[in-house]
Formats: sequence, C-alpha cells, structure tokens
Amino acid sequence: MFRKINIRSLLFFFAAIVVWLAPITADARDLIANFAYMGCNRVGYSDANPAPSTANVAQLNQTLKDIQALPVKPNYFFFVGDLVLGMQADHGKTLNKELKAWKKLYDASNFAASGIEMFPVAGNHEADASKQVSSGNYIEYPDADNLSAWVAWLKKNKLAKAKNGPSGANEMSLDHLAEDNNQTQTYSFDDLKTGVHYVLLNTDSLSVIPNPDLPEKTVASWTPYNWVEKDFAKASNNPKIKRIVVLAHKPLVLADPGSHDLVYNTAPHTLGDALLKLFGDTPKFAGYFCAHSHQWLYTDKLGPKQNVTQVIAGNAGSELNSDWNPEGGPYFGFTVVNLYDDETVGVVSYTRPAPTPYTAPAPQPAAKSTPEIFFPVVGSGNTATH
Repeated sequence: MFRKINIRSLLFFFAAIVVWLAPITADARDLIANFAYMGCNRVGYSDANPAPSTANVAQLNQTLKDIQALPVKPNYFFFVGDLVLGMQADHGKTLNKELKAWKKLYDASNFAASGIEMFPVAGNHEADASKQVSSGNYIEYPDADNLSAWVAWLKKNKLAKAKNGPSGANEMSLDHLAEDNNQTQTYSFDDLKTGVHYVLLNTDSLSVIPNPDLPEKTVASWTPYNWVEKDFAKASNNPKIKRIVVLAHKPLVLADPGSHDLVYNTAPHTLGDALLKLFGDTPKFAGYFCAHSHQWLYTDKLGPKQNVTQVIAGNAGSELNSDWNPEGGPYFGFTVVNLYDDETVGVVSYTRPAPTPYTAPAPQPAAKSTPEIFFPVVGSGNTATH
C-alpha cells in the first residue's frame, strides 16, 4: 500500500536540515598550517644602559616562553626585523656586536629545544645607517657593511631557511641591486607538508637608485619586485602549493607614514603599488605580514581589487607609538596566523599590557589571546571577514 507524500512538507523538512547544518559546516574548518610572528623589540636611542643585545629583554624572554606554551605548536616563528638597535655607519661593528649578543640571549632561552624553527628578517635597524642633515633630522639609507654583517650572521648561525634570493648580474640589473649578496636577505621556501610557500622579503635592500636627500647614498625601503614576481609565478604554477604568504619589515600602507616608513613607491619605481597589484592578482595569496610601525594594526581590502590584507605586528617590545590608543590600553605581544582548509586565514593577536617604563624588567605576564580575525585567501571567492 502506497502512502501519499506531501511534497511541501518534505521541502520544509530538508530546508530545516540545511539551516541546521549551515552553522556547523561554516565553523568546521581544519587547520592546515600556522606560524607565529612579530617585529620591533629593540630599545630606543635614549634608553640608558641597554642590554648588550639592545633588545627589550623582559618582553623578548616572555614572548619566547609564550610561543612555546601555545596550545597548537606553530610550524615556524618569524621575527620580522628590528631585533637590535643597530643603524650605525661603522663598518658593521655595532650591528655585529649587537647581533652576537642577541643570539646569546636567544640561546639562553632554550627556544630552539621547542622544535619551532625561528627565522629573522632584516629590518631597517639591521640594514640601514643614518646621517644627520639638520637638527633632529636624520636620513636613513641601506648600508653595505651592515647588510654584509647581517648576511654573515645568518650564515654563521644557520638562520636562513633557504638562499634562493636575487642572484647574478641579470637579476641584479632587473631589480637595480647594488651587490650580489641578496640570496638570504630576500628568499622563499616551500613547506610541502602543508602546501604553503613563504616569502621573506628585505624591504631595505641596497639598490643603485640615488637618494634625493643624500645623493652619495641610495634610497631606503627598496625591495626586489622583479624577483618577487618571478617567485610568485613559480609558486602559483606549483600544484602542491595552496597558499602564499609574505613576511617583511616595512608596511605597504600606513595612515600617516614618515619618509622611510613604507616600501618604496616613488615614480618611476612604484614598488609598493606593484606589490599590492601582484598580491591581488595571485589567487593563492594569503596575506602580507609586517611590522616597523610600533603598534598592532589589521587592514584589509587593499590594492586595486580591494582584496589584499596587511597585518602590522610591530608591538614586540620597542617603545610603542604615542598615538596608538587601542581599547584597554597599549600592549606588547606577538601574532599567530592560522591557514585553514576552507581558504580562510585567521589572525590571533596575543597581548600583554605595556608596562611603565616599557623596558620594565621581568617578571612580565603571559600574553593572552584575543578573538580571531578571519579573512579570505585572494582567490577563494569567500567575502566573509572578521
């Protein structure tokens, strides 16, 4: 005997199931990779009796403890510049001394025993020197000796994951680079276990472009765009790579930047604009993660297609921007970036209150997580954020 089926009731029944399942499915994202990062821990010029490393020691040590205690162990820890104060035109002597002391401090933390690989990226305080041109007015420029000292330090301590950066006369010419020692200043590597391509970018490379404010020197904030473009093309064509992330020191965008605060973007060399366009045209692109500005700032919908996200995590321990007034007060800390299988990226800022003075000694409190912010991988078609 057959029973009549009420089609209308059946449709309501299935609709109810879909509505009930939707929120579960949306939240059922799986983590495919994650990393921790931060920048700007060095103290300032006016600080009396800094540590030999010129690091904000209490903040650095607490952050290294906090990262090791994370509930999910990150694949990597990237320190995106301004580890030390540096910035001296003394044939690399000051930088070399400070980096040596910094490595000693890092080794004493026993962070390496955690199994989390740490890779530093040069900031302007490692790459540059400065010259006073008038009272209180300093012009920064990439310093060849400081960059050579940085490269030697990376090599000695095995702190570069790869050495495939710009190399040879042709690439130097295309990117207007002055010296052929950029292979570990800017480089990339694949993590084929997670399908992530990482680009570590020096945003103060030594170019041959004259500095208009200091003609005997070259411009600050230079980056090898042509190399990045070729590297992106290779990663984009690799079916084993699902995500591309970029880690660098200087931002691409900032509300009120100083003369040295952004990636070089002056015609005819509009590198900042070119990078934003490249990122926005790359479906696998999953974020630009930087520092330099001493604050924590999330900015999305950048570039010509309004689909690029930049995160500034310059709050690792350097004196914070006086005009940065986040809810609850200024804070130090680090950031964790989560890459998910549903083509979203999650950003979690771990924070601890900034003490007074900012270089206050230990003990400092453990950093606490803030709500995760989500944004889509460029080519996902997913428009959900936050």
